[in-house]
Amino acid sequence: MTIKAVIFDLDGTLRVFQPTWEEIFIREAQRLGLQVSPDARRRLHRWSHYFWASSDQLRRLLRQYGESPEFWIAFNRERLQRLGCDEPCTQEMAPKLYERLNNFQEHVADVVPEDVPPTLATLRERGYRLGLLTNRRFPLNGYLEEIGLAPYLDFALVAGQIGVWKPAPEAFLKAADAAGVPPAEAAYVGDNYYADVLGAQQAGLQAILLDKEGIFDDVPSPVIRRIGDLPSLLERL
Repeated sequence: MTIKAVIFDLDGTLRVFQPTWEEIFIREAQRLGLQVSPDARRRLHRWSHYFWASSDQLRRLLRQYGESPEFWIAFNRERLQRLGCDEPCTQEMAPKLYERLNNFQEHVADVVPEDVPPTLATLRERGYRLGLLTNRRFPLNGYLEEIGLAPYLDFALVAGQIGVWKPAPEAFLKAADAAGVPPAEAAYVGDNYYADVLGAQQAGLQAILLDKEGIFDDVPSPVIRRIGDLPSLLERL
């Protein structure tokens, strides 16, 4: 069936941090003496995507620590393990990295990639309904207007407001309903394979993975490296 609506993830897809917090974490770990191989870097990025996709590990740490500093220190231990740090290493470095990142003073830019606005404009000109589904907890409260994306979008759904979180299929079904199309006529574009692609596929949407760094080079779904590649991909679906 023809795709009539394109629904986007927000964080990591239509807007990004530069540098990302994972890049900052790896750099600070290296400054503390940890050697990080390309394979370890890729392993951490893949695991971080899995962790934040409502994983059992995330729920376990939240039950155990809430959103206290201990949560973030435990999260750092998990990250360090993926970088090849052994148990003594994780116990020593995790609190230090928490302090470094908690007191981080370097400017982290909140950026809309330059190809996003023209791509959204092109899709609107071609007649697609455009929307947003994000796992944020709180209302966006003018944020889309602030970063210049509101004029391109027909709707925006926030998980904390609709009461269901990606990767639950119900979240994507609500998004397709907001777009006014059956799930099979909607595409969902996101950067998290576990939250975005698997969830959209389970709901019957066409899932498209934005994989800027080539982290997920072995997944059974259409993949783009930049948002600007999306219009040509949609023509081929």
